[in-house]
Amino acid sequence: MTAKKQAVVVVHGIGEQQPMQTIRDFVEAVWKDDDNLENPQFWNKPSTVSNSFEQRRLTTDTPLLRSSQTPVRSRIDFYEYYWAHQTVGSNWQHVKDWLYTLVWCPPWKYKNHPKSIQRLWYFTWAIVLIVLLSVVVFSYCSKQIEQLVGPWAIILAAVINFFFTVALVYVQWKIVKYVGDVARYVRAEPENISIRQAIREGGIDLLERIHQTGDYDRIILVGHSLGSIIAYDLLNHLWARHNKFKNPQNDNKATALSAQSIVLLNQLQQLATECGTPNFKQQEYRTLQQQLFSQLCQDAPAANWLISDFISLGSPLTYADFLLFDNEEQFRQRKLDREYPTSPPVPDNSHFYYSEAGQYFLHHAAVFAPVRWTNLYMQHSMFYKGDIISGPVSRFFSYQNTTNPEDIQTPTDIGNTPIQEIELPWKDIYNGFCHTLYWEKSRTKPGVSSHLQQLRKALSIY
Repeated sequence: MTAKKQAVVVVHGIGEQQPMQTIRDFVEAVWKDDDNLENPQFWNKPSTVSNSFEQRRLTTDTPLLRSSQTPVRSRIDFYEYYWAHQTVGSNWQHVKDWLYTLVWCPPWKYKNHPKSIQRLWYFTWAIVLIVLLSVVVFSYCSKQIEQLVGPWAIILAAVINFFFTVALVYVQWKIVKYVGDVARYVRAEPENISIRQAIREGGIDLLERIHQTGDYDRIILVGHSLGSIIAYDLLNHLWARHNKFKNPQNDNKATALSAQSIVLLNQLQQLATECGTPNFKQQEYRTLQQQLFSQLCQDAPAANWLISDFISLGSPLTYADFLLFDNEEQFRQRKLDREYPTSPPVPDNSHFYYSEAGQYFLHHAAVFAPVRWTNLYMQHSMFYKGDIISGPVSRFFSYQNTTNPEDIQTPTDIGNTPIQEIELPWKDIYNGFCHTLYWEKSRTKPGVSSHLQQLRKALSIY
């Protein structure tokens, strides 16, 4: 019998990405350049799980671990979920209304982000006022300027107008190129629905096909930038299809939770009562999640759920309160309605599971009961250093218990939740914008980069 493999699925971020570009760079960094492995190799092979001939899989060997001289536990197949072709044709019209809603608002809308988006809001309005003031001053002083420079006034005005127009067109082009994807995915406007549907369908189809091969015993889902929002949605919708662990070999009847799964879930629920406080035992909780994942795979012999880990890199989910919703209260209600899964899951009658005809099943928003979430992010300085796009996600995707079981509140300690928050030192990576450097070697320090060590540890593929 052929040994089972692991699958790593990477969802790329914004920009006009080329197919397989992200995944090849990713595998080079986390596998090929890993000094813990002896001569690791990977090969580019055709993919049997993708509907696109542009998409292939990168498959590894089983090299020895230098520390123990034993082979890694299994081979790994790396897949890229490529979705950029779905947003081709984005234009300024798609972006400007979204930007308008972000700028044309009071600054206290961004009270949860005083050192990032709120400062950027003030900076943006300062630039707008300076430009407007310059136009007014130039118009008011046009006669004086004409008298001063004489016949050169018309040429000067034309040159200024030319450079201003070029700068405006360039800025618009850059914004559409890098922000158009975000505007079209995060906004559920009529013109965006078909794109959102196509992106999600493609991702769900890829993950379903990987499940159905029978070749794997584990899937790790990785999302970078906007790809982390897409990956979160894929987890949400895929779990909604699988939350009863339907067994296709048993007429699609649901496979109930075993007694051991119930024991593990009760232990998780007990630990979750301290979530968001200094008393929370994060490592113990995440170990139980790992055990629950393994137990669920045994409960459902058809292996209907294989995703064990979700890793977000440079994630804009840190701004979910205004990026995905009109206000924070709307977001809170959607979590209570279990439309948006949290870690730990919002309980159903004090449990992550419910009963039906004497049997127990995880509820439809309990995906982060067995799935561990690790978030890698960087702080920033002066907007363009580090990564202003990223930040902790526990503030909005975890919670602290209250006396009211039907309510949740922001964790007092966002570092003590089931979501492992890893802050990377951007100064050790690059003295500039680092949003695209989560799996690149350090540009400021020689040797093994600490951020790559953290990423490999989060993947835990050997």
